[in-house]
Amino acid sequence: MDFTLYLPKDARSWIPSYAARIGWDKLRKYYNRVFLRLEGMRPGERLVVYKEVSPENYELFLHCAYTAVCELQSMDIQAYYFDEDATVITRQ
Repeated sequence: MDFTLYLPKDARSWIPSYAARIGWDKLRKYYNRVFLRLEGMRPGERLVVYKEVSPENYELFLHCAYTAVCELQSMDIQAYYFDEDATVITRQ
């Protein structure tokens, strides 16, 4: 599986168009769940996308996860990375 096609080009530009599609409230709630899931990971923990996310949400999940990782990095938490095909997110 290669989920790199679901990763956004940057952390913010996708948000308005996604909000227009699904609504700001739904997007905010989903993003918050993704952010808290990532923030709560322990060092060494791996999140396997295809095991935790339903296929219809792969794109939204990875968009939110990418933005959440960027937000965490802006808080000087540099501990997250996507594997080469974006199927696993690991916290170091």
